[in-house]
Amino acid sequence: MEKIRKYVERFFSTTKKNSQYGMSFKEMESGMNEVFRVMDANGAFAIITTFFNFGYAKGYLAAMAEMKKGGAE
Repeated sequence: MEKIRKYVERFFSTTKKNSQYGMSFKEMESGMNEVFRVMDANGAFAIITTFFNFGYAKGYLAAMAEMKKGGAE
C-alpha cells in the first residue's frame, strides 16, 4: 500500500488532475462494506481514494504512451 501511495504522490506532484474525472459515492459503495469491517471509516476512505488516484495515474500514463505511439498497433 505504501508503494502505491508514494506512486500517487509522485504522479500528482507533476500532473494536475482533470476535474472531470471523479468517483461518486455509489461507485465506491460496493467495496466499502468490506473495507469498513477491517478499519475505521477515515482509513477506509483514504485507501479507496488512493486506489482511485492510482488507477487515474496508471490510466493517464497508458493514454499518453498510446498517443505517443500514434495509436497504431
